[in-house]
Amino acid sequence: MTQRESGRQDSPPPPEMQFCWIDSGEAQLATSIDLPRSGAPWPVVVLVHGFSGDRIGRSYHFVEFGRMLGALGIACVRFDHAGCGESTGDQRHYSMATVERDCLAVAHWLARDDRFDMKRLGVAGSSLGALGGVMMAAKFNAKGLLLWAPVCDLPGITREAAPPHVVQKSIEQIGFAPFKGIRIGPSYFDHLEHLDPTKQMQSLKAPVFIAHARDDQAVPIEHSNQYVHLCRSAGVACELMEFEGMTHDFHEEPVRSQLLRESVDRMSRWLTQPGG
Repeated sequence: MTQRESGRQDSPPPPEMQFCWIDSGEAQLATSIDLPRSGAPWPVVVLVHGFSGDRIGRSYHFVEFGRMLGALGIACVRFDHAGCGESTGDQRHYSMATVERDCLAVAHWLARDDRFDMKRLGVAGSSLGALGGVMMAAKFNAKGLLLWAPVCDLPGITREAAPPHVVQKSIEQIGFAPFKGIRIGPSYFDHLEHLDPTKQMQSLKAPVFIAHARDDQAVPIEHSNQYVHLCRSAGVACELMEFEGMTHDFHEEPVRSQLLRESVDRMSRWLTQPGG
């Protein structure tokens, strides 16, 4: 008896994961690419991690996100910013200027590879990665944008976490400001307004799905409310899904599974369905 006769259907083959280096200025970005087994050129999603993050995710949920997309015929590119994770570069040089440079380097690399269909581009930005994600989605005419616990007002949240006088004293003494094991250099503070979402959103055309925990202590949900306001002002379709609890990284169940399920569902709709 065949699987069709027994009522069973073949499950899609698991995606293939490839590793590569992408040049960004003098740095090389460690990059993982989840590739569907067939059907190229594929729609592709680029995931932009946040401050102190990497392409894996706290509970490996970035990895699972890429695999879920790959199983649906959508490629996923996950990369470490310069100075983060396994990428080369000095952590102290990380700033919104280098975030922009890295995002552009990845997008241009994808555009040169005929395995990927940049006309069906999706972008996901996590936490501080939302600022790079919004820029990339607007500049490359993405078909959909996911924002997970996104930072909107970077100057404001930075002042709250690291008062300017404390930062200045630390930089004068040791050359950087320590924060949760991260060495933040002067360039970070010099470029706080470099990727201003109020400007980037004006040229965004993609629908936006935002996920945020109501009691997030790292990035308050007010940041997502600001994005909702910006989307509405720009005439962009926007949906905010609020989660219970204090999670910022969506690393615990059941919010982890719900976030992945809802996000993959929307990317599939935007990138693979006619008129999505």
